[in-house]
Amino acid sequence: MKKFISVIAIMLMLALTACSNKETPPTTDNSGNTQSDSVTMLEEGVWPENEYTEGLPVPPGTVSWVILDTEREHCAVNILDISDTEYNEYMELLKQAGFSVIEEVSEEIKGQDYVSVGTILTNEEKGLSISYIPDNFSIYISFEKE
Repeated sequence: MKKFISVIAIMLMLALTACSNKETPPTTDNSGNTQSDSVTMLEEGVWPENEYTEGLPVPPGTVSWVILDTEREHCAVNILDISDTEYNEYMELLKQAGFSVIEEVSEEIKGQDYVSVGTILTNEEKGLSISYIPDNFSIYISFEKE
């Protein structure tokens, strides 16, 4: 359990760091990059239906990307066009689905007019690391390790 929480905490910090710049980076040619065989980009615009997302409510907004990493055993989903109200309602849906908050942090991003929110949740089977800035929501899903 401690290892799981440490992994989720690191993922949350990385997500918060990534969210500290609200601008989307320009598209680049990644043909020179090597990608592990364990990492798969799933269909854009579609909520993934797999063992990681099973039992999770589908959040509002538009799925901008999904990464399935079988080696590190997690699924990451990024959602665009989600309001503060929709984010708060989704967090309530997760609680109703049996998830409880382990940790929640928020940070005002200097030079920007928003607060980045990070939350770690669990339902004893799955762990979620969620980061949110206005209009951008990321969920990292992994299974609890014993």
